[in-house]
Order: sequence, then C-alpha cells, then structure tokens
Amino acid sequence: MGGPVGNCAARRLGANTVQYNRLHDYRMEHIMLGGVEKPITVSEATGLARWRQQVQYAIGHTLNDFYSLLPEVRRETPIQFLLERRWPPKGDAFPSLLQYWEIKTGIADELMRIVSSNHLQDHPVMLYEQWHVPVPNLSIELSMIFQLAWKSAIDGRSLNIQKFMVSGNEEVITGYLHMANVFCHQAYGEPPESVEIYSLLDGGKFTFDGNSFPLAESMDYVQLLSVFLEQGEMTDRALKYGDRRHEKGEDSYGGYGLM
Repeated sequence: MGGPVGNCAARRLGANTVQYNRLHDYRMEHIMLGGVEKPITVSEATGLARWRQQVQYAIGHTLNDFYSLLPEVRRETPIQFLLERRWPPKGDAFPSLLQYWEIKTGIADELMRIVSSNHLQDHPVMLYEQWHVPVPNLSIELSMIFQLAWKSAIDGRSLNIQKFMVSGNEEVITGYLHMANVFCHQAYGEPPESVEIYSLLDGGKFTFDGNSFPLAESMDYVQLLSVFLEQGEMTDRALKYGDRRHEKGEDSYGGYGLM
C-alpha cells in the first residue's frame, strides 16, 4: 500500500497538478551510508553492506507481519517465530558464520524486548508503507517509507513515527528527522508528535520531540539534499551514457549515432 497522504496532498495531486521530481528517503540513506563500507561489500542500490541490506529487509517484513495482527493475537505470537521466516539464509553475505548467529540472536532479542511494551493495544496508521507528498516551495515530491507510525493523541501533533535500523548512523538519523518533519507539516499541517529511532544491534533508542526542530531548518536541509541528489543522479546518468558509448561506437548503429 501507500501513495499520496493527507488532505492537502490529495488535492495537490489532482489531474492538473504540476509533477515534481520525487525525493526518496532511501536515496538519502544511500548517500549517507555510501562511504561507510568498503565498495566490494556494498549494494549499489542502498549503500548498505549486503548482509545489512538482507537483515534490514527481514526486520521490516517481520514488523509488518507482527503489527498486521490484531493486538490480542500479537500477545500470543512470539516475534522471533516471524523473524525466522524472514531471516536470510547462511551465506557469503555475512562476515562469518559466528557473526551470522550473533547478529540473528541480537536482532531477535532486541525485537522481543521492544514489542513487549510497544503500543500493545493500538493499530498502526502506517505499516511498512511508502507515502509521498508534494512540497511546492521546494519543487519536489517527498517520498518516505514508514515502518511504523501511530496516530498522535496530542492536539496539534500528527504522528508518532518509529524507525528500526540494524545499527544507528548519525547522518542518516539527522536526515530522516528533517524529512519526517517536512513530510508531516506538508501532509497534515502539524509536526510529528515524536520520532523514535531504534538501533537494534547495539540496543540504542533515540527519541526526538517533533516540535524540537524548526520547520524552516528542515526545509533548508531537504532543499540542499534534493539539489545534491539531483546532481548525483545527473552524474550517474552521464557516466552510464559514457560507458555505453565507449562500448559501441556510432558505426555500430548504422551511422545514425546515438539517440
């Protein structure tokens, strides 16, 4: 599921609406994480080492499986059983077999600890879904994947957002906070109640009040990020085009050149 969100977003995404370039939160994470791991171990799509990418995928789908259940069923369903179905097989993606088991055990233990007290009676309003909203002032459309989001009970606030990472990264956390702030203001006209980010391998939790970072600051951050990503994508396209031209000269196309 997913799509445009909020009443304002729905109106702006009508038939006569100007179409903006879409800025994805996973592209932000790719940029922030791209230099962390050695290139030989990194997935070009996400900027994550392959084992981290596989574990992150398992975490997201396990949470989706668990919180798709009714609250009374959740209480009777050990999340480690659901994680087992999603966990990647042993393979060369992991540094070693010992680390494979250590990572699996650590993630399972931390998820069990979190869900034992996390919104026990509530239904999430967003569950592992991608949503997007236009930001006309920046001429972009902001797209975010929300693993878990809950409706706020506080007047003047929109969502309690929860993000689960294999391990925390300060730059990714900062980028996500600013993007979530802009998203909630654009979609609901209100800041988030809070943004909670869990770092599962080290048991860390970072909680941020949604009103603690000014919208103007977040807009500036997202604008700079969109420009940076656009420049990066233009460079990538130029490099790919150059590679294709190097591989096949104009003679290969019957003298008509490249279109």
